[in-house]
Amino acid sequence: MRSSERGFTLAELLVALAVTGLVVAAAHGGLTAIADGAARSRAAREPVIAGAAGRALLESWLRAAGLPEGAGPFQGTHPNDPIPSDELSFAVVDAGSLRPGPHRVRLWVDRDELTPGRGLLAEITPILGGGAAVAETLAIAPLATGLSLRYLVEIGGRKRWVAEWESEAVLPEAVELQLSRLARVRLGAADDDGIPPLLMLPIVVPMGAGQW
Repeated sequence: MRSSERGFTLAELLVALAVTGLVVAAAHGGLTAIADGAARSRAAREPVIAGAAGRALLESWLRAAGLPEGAGPFQGTHPNDPIPSDELSFAVVDAGSLRPGPHRVRLWVDRDELTPGRGLLAEITPILGGGAAVAETLAIAPLATGLSLRYLVEIGGRKRWVAEWESEAVLPEAVELQLSRLARVRLGAADDDGIPPLLMLPIVVPMGAGQW
């Protein structure tokens, strides 16, 4: 029998199987690396997307703030609490494409571990002419533990930032909103890890676009 027609020896088969195993392992490793890279990329994108979406939502509501008759005042409270626990309630001309029309928006931080919602919450209630209004609660930043608000207003002919504001007739000229995460600050290591970075930056929004 000519050498070109001979069968494989056992040693050659073992070598071939070993090479095949190396190729399969390398291919698996490459696919795993690609999958891991995609997972890391997705994990890096998610906080950015979540932060941008949350920030855009807050800004859109604040820009749409108004003082319609019968909808209640613009009300920003500042409790005397060592942890920033500000709260804001106001009416908007339109709460967005998913919630068109006039609504009342309430923003606050819930730190109660027994409640279903945690962090920065937004309660959205339709403003209906005599009809029943069903409120919807959205979690904007579930890991936030503090909320600070300031309002740019004119007092005595001078513009100044104040910690609270309530009026049925005059909106602030601007609102500054700042989230914080204080769980680790008490342990001596200030760390805002977990909140999307874009939501950690102060949000300053001019008011009055939604005046009715």
